[in-house]
Amino acid sequence: MTPVVPARPLLVAIVLAALVCGGIVIALELASDHQDLKAVWAIFGPAVGWSFIGTGLYAWRRRPESRIGALMVLLGFAWFLFTLQAANSRLVYTFGLVAGSLWGAIFLHLGLSFPTGRLTHGLDRTLAIAGYFVFPLAFVPALLFAGPHELNCDKCPTNLLLVRRDADVAAILTGLGALCYLVLFGVVLAWAVRRWRATPPLDRLQLTPVYTFSLLTFLLVTVARAGAGDAAQWPAFISTLLMPFAFLAGLLRTHLSLLDAELRASLEELRASRTRIVEAGDAERRRLERDLHDGAQSRLVALKLLLSSTRLRARRGGEGVDAMLGEAIDELDTSLSELRELARGLEPALQALASRAPVPVTVDADADAPLPGNVESAAYFVVSEALANVAKYAQATEAAVAVRRTDGRVTVDVTDDGVGGADVTRGSGLRGLADRVAALDGTLSLESPAGGGTHLHAEFPCPPPA
Repeated sequence: MTPVVPARPLLVAIVLAALVCGGIVIALELASDHQDLKAVWAIFGPAVGWSFIGTGLYAWRRRPESRIGALMVLLGFAWFLFTLQAANSRLVYTFGLVAGSLWGAIFLHLGLSFPTGRLTHGLDRTLAIAGYFVFPLAFVPALLFAGPHELNCDKCPTNLLLVRRDADVAAILTGLGALCYLVLFGVVLAWAVRRWRATPPLDRLQLTPVYTFSLLTFLLVTVARAGAGDAAQWPAFISTLLMPFAFLAGLLRTHLSLLDAELRASLEELRASRTRIVEAGDAERRRLERDLHDGAQSRLVALKLLLSSTRLRARRGGEGVDAMLGEAIDELDTSLSELRELARGLEPALQALASRAPVPVTVDADADAPLPGNVESAAYFVVSEALANVAKYAQATEAAVAVRRTDGRVTVDVTDDGVGGADVTRGSGLRGLADRVAALDGTLSLESPAGGGTHLHAEFPCPPPA
């Protein structure tokens, strides 16, 4: 899935909405008839929402592939709903009592889905759904029988859901609501511990602060909602204020871990590449030995036998010595040519490769000066492997080789009119070529559409000679 980066207009709209909501919270807190410590709540009430929204936007921009940033923004706005409990209006106050608890559900969703923001496990999805029911609805039955006194807020307006004041029933239903919170907390705690233990040690560094703050905040909120009052409410408030920074730190640490993982993968690929280069070098050495044995060496052995026969015939005064010497000279010329092809210059070596190919191959090597040995060797191997593939797989009728040196770079192109379908990721030969080219800071590309022939292109940096 392509990461979705929030567009600038959306960012501006979110920031403006957050500022407006924060301003409303400040006004409600300062005008509240029942809120204690108005100045404190007027400062820290919006601060919690802004901290989640601000860090969420930052995380969303830095890690757009993760949904954590968007969830943090959503949680910040849900927190603003919670602060509506400071309102003097019965309607707004009651709405805040019920809808304001949604921030706890989003908070649980956030913790369960960290660090991707996606609920990948079945139990994660089940717990998140349970949270969206438990947090806003667990204490609604108690509101049917709880007046301001039963809610530990004698100055608060009477909630609109009140049917009949009954302190005993309200206490029982409040206890049941708290029990729902505790059961959910227990399951989440057990699941978090199990997941944390199964996490590799390096990844625990990002999960530990998130899990610690999440579970601590969940527990404190549960105790506060059960009627513990300020003893749990203020610690829960402070823990909630610090939560977005724990999430952000863990998310950024995850990002660093993924850089570490990519680095380790690159190192492993480098080791494998070096191994393949060594193996390719050994294979090429053996091929060169075979070429020497099958080509120049066998000709020299035959030449020795021919000269020995000529010497015997000359001693016996036989005829045909002149013809035999001429044949020996021809063999010697051929052997010398083959040795030159193996030891001197790129173009003769490419011509030799072309002469052994099963299809006609044209060679156009245009280099205005001798190439560096490593570049010349790599270019030779590119052509050798390409023509070997032409012979094995291409079913071609002709091929062409071109070597160019321009603007401080050497390009090697090998084309054929075969069946195509080659893939540089399949087969050790082409992978070995890619490694050899990359070792010289070069590039290797392949175009091989089915039925459209094959074009192998290699390019090497090669500064002009001084």
